[in-house]
Amino acid sequence: MLERVLQNQERSDTSIRNITELVGSHTASIQKLEMQMRNLSREQNPKKKGTLPSDTIANPKGSGSGPTSQIMAITTRSGKVLQGESEQVVEV
Repeated sequence: MLERVLQNQERSDTSIRNITELVGSHTASIQKLEMQMRNLSREQNPKKKGTLPSDTIANPKGSGSGPTSQIMAITTRSGKVLQGESEQVVEV
């Protein structure tokens, strides 16, 4: 009877070792995949450190000088509208 218990214990130990090796292998594979995804992401979205994205739109009304190149009104999140250069507040 003791012999059977020892055999079962050895089989259990072997199974646990196999599972541990399998988990270690999967962990290594996952880390490689994470590194590949990180590299792909960096290739697809090249961003220079310390810069903002340059997706601005040119002002269609003017070349940057004169009254048409100025902002005429700003609406805040609270709904207040700032108009003109004097920063006059208009409630909406």
